[in-house]
Amino acid sequence: MSEIKKLQKIFGRKAFVRATDVEDPEDYTWYRTSEGEEIGIDLDTLSIDSEKLLEVFLTPLSERPIQEDERQQAWYELLYNNRTPDSNHDFEPGRFLHFSIRSQDVEHELFVEAFQNMLSEKVVPVWKDRYTGVFVEPTSETYASIDQLVKLLDSIESDFYMKSYLFIGSTFTDLTEAKQQFDKESSFYKCIADHPQSKRIHTLSSVFPMVLLHQSKQEDTRYIYEKILSHVEPDLLKTVNTLLDCNLNHTLAAKKLFIHRNSLQYRMEKFTDLTGLDPKTFEDAVTIYLLLSMEE
Repeated sequence: MSEIKKLQKIFGRKAFVRATDVEDPEDYTWYRTSEGEEIGIDLDTLSIDSEKLLEVFLTPLSERPIQEDERQQAWYELLYNNRTPDSNHDFEPGRFLHFSIRSQDVEHELFVEAFQNMLSEKVVPVWKDRYTGVFVEPTSETYASIDQLVKLLDSIESDFYMKSYLFIGSTFTDLTEAKQQFDKESSFYKCIADHPQSKRIHTLSSVFPMVLLHQSKQEDTRYIYEKILSHVEPDLLKTVNTLLDCNLNHTLAAKKLFIHRNSLQYRMEKFTDLTGLDPKTFEDAVTIYLLLSMEE
C-alpha cells in the first residue's frame, strides 16, 4: 500500500490529494512523502495535533521556488501583492504566459529552462505557488506560434513527465497596464479551470466562450442544456464534440472516431433529429459548442 493510501486510511480520503487531481493547488499545503511523491493536504480537515503528527512523517515543501532574482521578486510583488517596485528593474513591454502544471513531481528549473531555451533567456518566471504562475515574455517581433508552444509542452511532458497548460495573454506597455491586464487575464484563466478543456493552450479568443458561461446564471444555462441535450446519449455527444474539435471536417473527425464517413453523417442526422440543431449551420454550431463546454 502506498504512503498516501495509508494516510488516507488514517485521516480520511478527502484530506490528501495529488497535484494531478486538483484544479486549485494553492488551496492546499504541499509535502513530500518518503517515497518521493508530492501530496497536498487540506489542513481544514485536520486537527492541530494531526498536523503536528504529519510533520514527523512528511517533508514540508516551500509554497514557491525560493531562488529568485530581483526581477522575479519585483514582478511577484506587483502581480500578487499589488506593490509597485521603487524602480522598473529593467522593465520591458511584453505579455504574460499564464501556466499551470499538473504533475506529481515538478522540476522547476527544467521547466523554466525549456521555455527560456525556446523563447528567450529574458523570459522571467514568476511563481504563484509550486504549480502555477506566469512567464513575463518581453515584446518580440516574432512570438512563438501556438503550434510551437504545443510542441514545447509535449516535449516537456515526454522528457520530464510534467503535463502543463498555458494561457497566452495580450501585450502590455507599462507597469500599470501590466497589473490591470494580469488581474483580468487571471480571472479568465480561472474560467478555464472551472471548465476543463482538452486544449493545452488558450488565448483570449478561445477562452471567450468560457467567460460567457462563467458570467451567465448557472440555472439558466443548466435549464437550456437540460431541455436540449440531456436526452442525447453520451456517445453521440462525444461524436458531435469530436466534429467540432476537427473544425467540422467530417473526414478528419471520422478518422479520429475510427468510423466511416457515412456513419458519421448518419450520427449527425440523428443528432439533428433529437435536438433540432444542425452543426453545419454557424449559429447552431456555436450553440452546440457552448452547451458541450458546460460538461467538459
